Amino acid sequence: MSKRSVTPAQRKRRIVRDTLLLAVILVVLVLALDLPILTAQQALKATQARYFFGPGRVITTLDYPRAYNKVKIGQYDRYYILRDGDWYAWCGVNHYGLFWQTGGLDAVRNDPDRSLVPLVVSDWSNGAVLVISNDPEITQVEVIFPIAANSTYTLFSTCGTNAVENCFLISYTAPEQAYFVYPEDLQVKGYGADGTLLYRSPIPDEWARYDFPSKS
Repeated sequence: MSKRSVTPAQRKRRIVRDTLLLAVILVVLVLALDLPILTAQQALKATQARYFFGPGRVITTLDYPRAYNKVKIGQYDRYYILRDGDWYAWCGVNHYGLFWQTGGLDAVRNDPDRSLVPLVVSDWSNGAVLVISNDPEITQVEVIFPIAANSTYTLFSTCGTNAVENCFLISYTAPEQAYFVYPEDLQVKGYGADGTLLYRSPIPDEWARYDFPSKS
């Protein structure tokens, strides 16, 4: 029985098929095994794919030094703030020597009926909160949340004025012994250019669990 010959067209189709199959396998390996990645952009793209987000447009970035990350487990070297339609997200990636590594991602959907919509970017004593603003009159945003040090709870407050598009990225440094921030613990306030309070979210129900000297 003679072997059927393969035409050039068939050979070309097989090469294309095998190439595509190899590319898919490599992508799966990178996502599943977290193989070393050469650039931060590749790590960003792979992390978004892992969490089925976007791909989103980068609004801004926030960098942390490696020395700090060695102490605070769970932090990332770089955070990206992303937007995909009505969805906003932070995406954290790490840098090890010559390579980058995929990390974590969390997202929130903007609610136009709320003047301010917060999203915790980092939940340790040094971090940031992303606040989406739907009120163009708001020029300053304040975030308030409980912190615990030596079993004593207090309210911690920090403000931000530099908005990128309609987003306030508010960095904070709480006391070193402070516990991490829970999203449901956040209260946000928005102020106008003259300092007038334009918006204040309700006091979170979670605050009832804490014994504060006072509440605002």
